[in-house]
Amino acid sequence: MRVLVTGAGGFVGRHVLHELTAHGHEAFGIDLDNTGNSLAPGHSFTGCITDAGFLSKVVTDITPNACIHLAGVAFAGGWNPELVLKTNIQGTTTVLETFRLSHPSARILSVSSAHVYGMKARSAPIREDDPPNPDTIYAIAKTAADRIALLYARQFGLNVMVARPHNHIGPGQSPQFAIPSFARQVKAISQGASPVIKTGNLDNHRDFTDVRDIARAYRLLLEKGRSGQAYNVSSGREVRLGDILDRLCQLGRIHPDIVRDETLYRPRDQNPVLDTSRIRNDTGWAPTIPLDQTLSDILDTL
Repeated sequence: MRVLVTGAGGFVGRHVLHELTAHGHEAFGIDLDNTGNSLAPGHSFTGCITDAGFLSKVVTDITPNACIHLAGVAFAGGWNPELVLKTNIQGTTTVLETFRLSHPSARILSVSSAHVYGMKARSAPIREDDPPNPDTIYAIAKTAADRIALLYARQFGLNVMVARPHNHIGPGQSPQFAIPSFARQVKAISQGASPVIKTGNLDNHRDFTDVRDIARAYRLLLEKGRSGQAYNVSSGREVRLGDILDRLCQLGRIHPDIVRDETLYRPRDQNPVLDTSRIRNDTGWAPTIPLDQTLSDILDTL
């Protein structure tokens, strides 16, 4: 397939491009900054997904028959509602509308987030048809974009699917996220920096999947997923943040002082458990990369 990837220069986008090309697909990328990707000349486009004219020209020029829509504000913390709402809702709508008008037969995977379900544990693993419960401006924007994507499948018959991944980590992630922040501090200490690590709430639990397993899930959904369906994507394995920090310190062979930074501290919460039977049944996907390998690879690439 000729696959257009929005957000191609970002953390996940770079891994998705590699996954696609490794499996015989021709990948094209759009991003505000494409310096991080390795696409061939003529396959990379710099611009904003909220710019309908720009996006329409790209789609018309390259005539992709598939799209993985990753572009958006990815950081759940902070407070910039105008940027979050505009990018995640308007941007998604612009992508869908462009394909509706230019290439309505294209297969589209719109990447949402497990944050649409909120951060409160439920009595049973959450299935894709269970109601959302967004509790941040990021989650609200993702929920709206998620529903808009499925609306385009129902109302216009577009071949649209939605992925709802839990947290993912791996080489190349921004230090504004907890695990790469820990890793950078561990690496610095192992190279002679002061043996102090600043952290937020280490008692929070998260479901982490290696970004390379996530990229494989997206590729398989594009190839085998069912139009009009949402898919949960997660490892099914919850890990305490403090335990991950301990393991990074072991891998880095350091014994630092751990200092709580109030600017990073968040009240205790917990990812709800996701039912992933739909993606497993429809595509055969399951995560394969152990957490220790992920953490070791993060340290090795710093």
